[in-house]
This record gives sequence, structure tokens and C-alpha cells, in this order.
Amino acid sequence: MFERLRKYPEALALEQAIRTAGLLPEGASDPAVLFQNQFAQPLICLYQAMAWAVLAPALPEVELFAGYSLGELSAYACAGMIQTGDLLRLAMVRGKVMSEAAPQPQAMLAVLGLSARRLEPIARAAGVFPAIRNGERHLIFGMPQACVAAFRAAVLSAGATRVVQLPVSVAAHTPLLQEAAAAFRAELEKVPVFPAAAPVLSGISAERVYNREGMLAALSAQIQQTIDWQGCQETALASGCRVFLELGPGDSLVRMLREDCPDVEARALSEFHDLKAAAKWAGAKLF
Repeated sequence: MFERLRKYPEALALEQAIRTAGLLPEGASDPAVLFQNQFAQPLICLYQAMAWAVLAPALPEVELFAGYSLGELSAYACAGMIQTGDLLRLAMVRGKVMSEAAPQPQAMLAVLGLSARRLEPIARAAGVFPAIRNGERHLIFGMPQACVAAFRAAVLSAGATRVVQLPVSVAAHTPLLQEAAAAFRAELEKVPVFPAAAPVLSGISAERVYNREGMLAALSAQIQQTIDWQGCQETALASGCRVFLELGPGDSLVRMLREDCPDVEARALSEFHDLKAAAKWAGAKLF
């Protein structure tokens, strides 16, 4: 994931500074632990910070930043509200407190083909919570692992076209993580916050966030409350945004956007062999 970034001096300098400062979690280079929350979350944020260090000087002015789940934390760093060192420290804490808040196995299931109205009573009856709204008929639910089989059977019986269990062990964005949200808020309170270069969309409300209090409230609440990614897309479109660039890793967000809004220009960084070509593409589409 990092190899393609290291050919850019801006990204390499940032990674070296982070390593020199001792901000990577000890043992983060061990493949056996890379998917544990306390390692995976800061490494994903570091990847996004390195990519942003390459892109930012070459991009036209950004109208809005938005991030999906953990990506919302990186979005505040890209907007200049928090420094890279604090971004990584917060990502480590976020991963740790989320894992600690799930002493018993938890799970998340994506359900496609049914509306929220149809799914809500099924979820209540099964002891399951809505976690992310990606679209009118694309929702993700969090639950104790013990609820998975019954909930899957119930939604398929109700007409769901597809049910996919996500490769996670924590039911993020649900009330099951209330303790993690409170612990993370306490860490957020310690971090200096700077003026935003452009507003960040709150994942839970799709409202613009410009200041410290808004950031603290949004980032702590999203751990235990449903993320409205569809609402974030709608706010961006209503604001006149028509060119979207996803930092990744991966391209799942632009694929969802293209499906819902085929007339917008949306690409992921992973589609470009040269990162700086992505910035040129964005500029060309704007002017």
C-alpha cells in the first residue's frame, strides 16, 4: 500500500518524520497484527496523510472534505484542522478504545435491496443497530456476533437481494460502542485544533464543520451513532460539487457515487499510476 507513495519526496519525508518521532505503533510492521484496530487505523491514516502531502500543492481549491468512518478523522487533517502527529495518535487511540469496548465478538452486515423503513422493525426485533446508510437500499448494521444468523435469515426472508458480512470484529457506529465514544472524546479534548482550509462534512449529520467544538462532537459521536454517507453525498452535490477525488486506499466511495450520480466526475487515487496526474485531472475537470 505504501510502496507507490515512497517515490514522492513529499510523502517519503512525512513518513520518515513520523518514524523518527516514534509515532507509529510498536509492532506495526508485523503482518500478523496489521488488521488489528490499533495498528490498521493509524496506518490507513498515515497512507492518507502521505497521499495528501503529494496532492495538496497541485490541487485546485477544495470546496469540501468528507471521510467515511475512520476517513472522517483523516478529513480533518487534510483540512488543516489537526496535525499529522495528532492524527496518528488519535487513530491509535480510536482503534484501541473501539476494540476494548467489544469484549464479546461483534459483527457488521451490509444489507442491499430493502429500504430503511422495511429494515428498522426487523433490526429492532433482532437486537441489531443501523450503522451506516450508504443509499436508500444499501444499509449496514452492527450487532453482537450471536445475532448474525437470525438477522441474516430475517432480512433475506423479507426480500433482501444481498447480505454481506464485513471483515470486522467491532460494531462501529452503534450504541454498542458508547464507552469507546466517551473515551475518544477525552483524547480529542487534548488536541490543538486549527482553522479549517475548507469545511468537513460531519458523517452523522452531513453538516459542515468549521471549528473545534464541531469537530470534537462529530468525531466522538460517529463512533456510536449511525453514519449518513448518503446524506454527505447529497450535501456535497447540493453545494455544487461536481468533481470528487477519493484518497483511498481503494475506490468504494467513488463507485457508490458513480452509481447514484453518473453525471459527476469522480475518480479514486488508485486509478492513477501517477498521483500528481490525479491532481491534474481534478484541475482540468474544474476549468
